[in-house]
Amino acid sequence: MNETKTYNIRNVSFIIFVVFCIQFTELKVGVIKVAEILLLLLTPFIFYRKVNKWILLFIILFTSWFLVSILLNPFREFYPLSNVSALKRPYLISLGRFLELISCVNLTALVHNFFKKKTRQEMMLIIKQIYILSFIILSLFILIYFLFTVGFISENRFVYERIPRLRGWYAEGGPYGLMLSFTFCLSYFFKYKYNAIFRVIIVLAIIFLAKSKAGILLIIAWFTLLYYKRLYRKIRSLNIIVIVIGGLIASVVFVKLADTYIVSIQNVRKEMVERPEDINLIMGRIAGLYIFPDMLMEHPFFGIGLGNYPIMRNNPAYLDFVPPSPPGKTDAHGFGGIIQILVDGGIVMLFSFFTIIYFFLKRLKNQDHTLKIYLYIFLGLFAFGVQIYFLYPWVLFGILITLSNKPKRV
Repeated sequence: MNETKTYNIRNVSFIIFVVFCIQFTELKVGVIKVAEILLLLLTPFIFYRKVNKWILLFIILFTSWFLVSILLNPFREFYPLSNVSALKRPYLISLGRFLELISCVNLTALVHNFFKKKTRQEMMLIIKQIYILSFIILSLFILIYFLFTVGFISENRFVYERIPRLRGWYAEGGPYGLMLSFTFCLSYFFKYKYNAIFRVIIVLAIIFLAKSKAGILLIIAWFTLLYYKRLYRKIRSLNIIVIVIGGLIASVVFVKLADTYIVSIQNVRKEMVERPEDINLIMGRIAGLYIFPDMLMEHPFFGIGLGNYPIMRNNPAYLDFVPPSPPGKTDAHGFGGIIQILVDGGIVMLFSFFTIIYFFLKRLKNQDHTLKIYLYIFLGLFAFGVQIYFLYPWVLFGILITLSNKPKRV
């Protein structure tokens, strides 16, 4: 297929829309994301034909999750937030999260429907265009970042904090860095003469501009999964003494890091008591570390209910020394989609989710091994901090569903 043939109205519209869903997650009308509104409006056009079985399984899973949440909500104790949108109230917050999950499924179905009649080569060309357009947007954000740091422009939406940190159209630099690592991994679907340069720029942006530890960890995970067999052969060929010494050094480093982490947590307990109005301290991942385990212990099987974390978080039984969230602020535990399924849906929903993933992994067993790695990256995004209702991981799942139905690459 000639690359110029990808530039027809249908293909270009698809590329622009997918990139919009990937890049502009925080573009909202009030508290509602624009991309999700558009995807929900497209529902009749996406599902007017036969629904792929993997997509149908996720529709069933998310619908069951929502219905179980609504049925069990009367038996839960809520602590509604003040000065927030009505959509953050009990029941409505569950409905809102459900619609967000359906928009994710819709995006998966849209990607699959668009690609399923195209050849593998045609798919790769369009994925490459998605990647290039994403990189162009990153380049613009990098320019804005440097114009901001030299004082040419004043404070703007794309850079935040006293120490400048690039966040694009995301809430924070960490999630933005994870999205950049996702686009980094996309580049391995195809060959492109500028890939090496683009990848280096993306990695530098993650490390020095977005300052995203999770983004770097995902790239490390990608290379580990991609080359683990080669690494294993190299390690196995080493002298046993070298392996033992290396293991001891790694153990010492791990213990040291763990000790530092424990000390930091102990200091946080003290700081929260001293600074109960510091929003950056009392909300998010640090507070969630103390709150969500108690939630899980009290609601192990079906969880606290879809989306209910912010309105159950202020329960004194969960807070311990953590201050309640202040008026007008909505908290999230910040530990990603896997933990979110466990906390909001309990063991039942998490088991159901991984059952679907397990059987899909078996579906990929006769495919290129790289597709399995991409499925692990799909899960890795949620494990490293991406919420289950973020759109861009579901683009990847739509691509994998389509490739799983195509002849194996030779």
